[in-house]
Amino acid sequence: MNAATVRFLAAVLRLFALAGLLALPAACAARANPAPGAAAIELREALFTRDLRSAPSTVPLPDTWTARGLDDAGIGHYQGRILLDTAPTTMWALCMARLSDVHEVRLNGWLVSGAALGRIHPVTAGGHPITQWISVPPHLLRVGVNHLEISVAHNSRGGLSTVLVGPADTMASGHLTRLRLSVMLPIWLNVAGVALAVFLLLIWWRRPGERLLGSFAAMWLLIAVCNIAHYNMENTASTQVVAVYFALQVVSGALLCRSAMVLSGQRESIAYGILQVGTAVLLALAAWGGLTDSLDKVRAGSYPMLFTGMVLSLLPLWQQTRRLRLPLRTALVAAVLGSTLAALHDYLYWRGMTSVMDAYWLPYALPVSLAIVGGVMIKRLVGALHQVEQLNADLERRVVERTEALQQANLAKTRFLTAASHDLRQPVVTIGLLIDLMREQVPLALRPMTDRVNEAVSSMEDLLKGLLDLSRLEAGTVRPRLQPVALQPLFDAIASHDGETARRKGIVLRFRPTGESVLSDPVMLEQILRNLVSNAVRYTDSGGVLVAARHRGPDLRIEVWDTGHGIPATHQRAVFEEFVQLADAHGERPVARRTSHGGDGSRGLGLGLSIVQRSAALLGHRLHLRSRQDHGSCFSVLVPRAQPRQPPLASMPSDPQPLKGLRLTVVEDEPAVRAALRARLEAWGAVVDTHEGLTPLRRSLAARPRGHVGIDLLITDHRLRGATGIEVIEAVQRYGGPVPTLVITGDTAPEDIALMAARGLQVLHKPFRADALLAAIQRTRR
Repeated sequence: MNAATVRFLAAVLRLFALAGLLALPAACAARANPAPGAAAIELREALFTRDLRSAPSTVPLPDTWTARGLDDAGIGHYQGRILLDTAPTTMWALCMARLSDVHEVRLNGWLVSGAALGRIHPVTAGGHPITQWISVPPHLLRVGVNHLEISVAHNSRGGLSTVLVGPADTMASGHLTRLRLSVMLPIWLNVAGVALAVFLLLIWWRRPGERLLGSFAAMWLLIAVCNIAHYNMENTASTQVVAVYFALQVVSGALLCRSAMVLSGQRESIAYGILQVGTAVLLALAAWGGLTDSLDKVRAGSYPMLFTGMVLSLLPLWQQTRRLRLPLRTALVAAVLGSTLAALHDYLYWRGMTSVMDAYWLPYALPVSLAIVGGVMIKRLVGALHQVEQLNADLERRVVERTEALQQANLAKTRFLTAASHDLRQPVVTIGLLIDLMREQVPLALRPMTDRVNEAVSSMEDLLKGLLDLSRLEAGTVRPRLQPVALQPLFDAIASHDGETARRKGIVLRFRPTGESVLSDPVMLEQILRNLVSNAVRYTDSGGVLVAARHRGPDLRIEVWDTGHGIPATHQRAVFEEFVQLADAHGERPVARRTSHGGDGSRGLGLGLSIVQRSAALLGHRLHLRSRQDHGSCFSVLVPRAQPRQPPLASMPSDPQPLKGLRLTVVEDEPAVRAALRARLEAWGAVVDTHEGLTPLRRSLAARPRGHVGIDLLITDHRLRGATGIEVIEAVQRYGGPVPTLVITGDTAPEDIALMAARGLQVLHKPFRADALLAAIQRTRR
């Protein structure tokens, strides 16, 4: 629920309270002063006696027994005279605002309403004053004096109102108006209160923290139900039903006290415990009174106790109202004070201590008061929701600012890595090409030394390739090509790659043989498994690493087990983040990089598992990690099974000069890389023309006939001084048309990778070795 909805509810509550306040005076006036219609006769005095054997006395109407010092319970007899000048020809009626529901009314000796009271015992007569409408046939009336005899029986509030006599059609509208204002109006006010209370309960159900609102809504609901029940069963209910009605009053009063205590912060006080005990005692008394026919005595003694407890619990609210603005404070105090006075008045009226023409005030006052209190509480809730909305807006703003800061930091990181890796790739590719040439030419005695240099270069290349793979995944240029992939050749290739490292560390690397095939991208799946196996070997100091494929329904789960240090549960999500290297249990070294003496000392950059996670997500393969600290880990990938297909075996060219006679043009601004490329390509038999940039290339092209540039293959760096590889390609195409092109680059920026992929260019990322360069040249020429 938002603040706008709550504001709407507050407006409804204000209208509800205003309607009740406007209707209250009219209802009271209608009850106290029933206006006769045209041609109606109003009897304002009558003869009264408590015993037909004693002489009657003249009393004014309305008549209240207690006002004349009589007991308000028992039987009374009234006699009046109606003088008519003409005999009526239409239906007449007797209308009395207060007449006991246990009565006997006779007109000219004819019984027109009720039953004979002669045999009713005065103590057990019963009866309550209500509004009565008695139809009188015209033949019962005569010209001259008509005698009206009214006998009533009361158990409280004894008396009689004025009597209206007249044509039924003349008095009907006034009688219906009185009924609407005295009966229907309070019923509909309380029905509306029930609807609003249910709505507030729904708010509390959705927001359980609003305990005060929930208590108030439950109290309002019970009070409204009690008020509605008052007009439907007061004069007809059994003692047991009245006991239930009294119990509901006790519970609603207790909820009112509880709401006041919660609002004033006394929920954990001794008074709160006294309230609970007192409520239980009163409920027990209600049950006892209903079973022993002593309910009136119980109610007579309990109402003052309940009233006193409510007043005492409401006193602390005065301190709380000081925080409210004056209009709200005044409305709240008026509502509480009005309800308190109404409750006191209704108790006196129930005991017969007020006029017989009086009425219960609480059915009118409580809906209005509760609507005012509800409006104050809704105002409080609106303020709280407004604060929440402001806090949410501030939080969203801070999140946006923090997100922008993180994006800027990520861009700065990407730019730094791009620049750093580009600058590092230049010397690494030069060293790699020269080492390959050197290994072909050095004597056997120096071969171990060149092998050591070659291993160091391979380690550097692996680190830079990790950055490249991550950049390609971030750029979104990787497109999986799903096809059946046989697992055993893949296991064999990884075993040959990581087996030597495992042997040097003194651990066992095992692959369980399998003849299964899976549906995946062969390059990406090999990259995933290589990273997992390399990490497992790197993390394990003793024991071994096991790679196996297990059936899981229609899928295969490829598992990589190790007996390394394990990963704590609190860090298992972090290992898939970029540049994360966890420390071991002693905090001495990165867990994933700890090696034994003489083992693989390469610690990497912490990118392997991040690449694995992104690649698996791109392929739709589920990645799972299970690990126990100091016991080892198991990484697994769930891959769909496929029908095995034997791929054609690729064979390396045996020709020592595979590029013999091929005319190659190389554009590279780094002198060392340019020289190394020239030496390597010429060793393969190619005719090589090198340029340091776009300007020298244009001069060379200008000296050739247009349309015959004499270039079989163009090899260009992407980031040149003063130009890009795209500009080099466009310049060559303008002179001689389309030329097969291989772009070599050290850039890892996602936007550059995406640009070259969009143009369909063959790209070879630095650093690279001689075999990768030859394979790329052969792919480009196809």
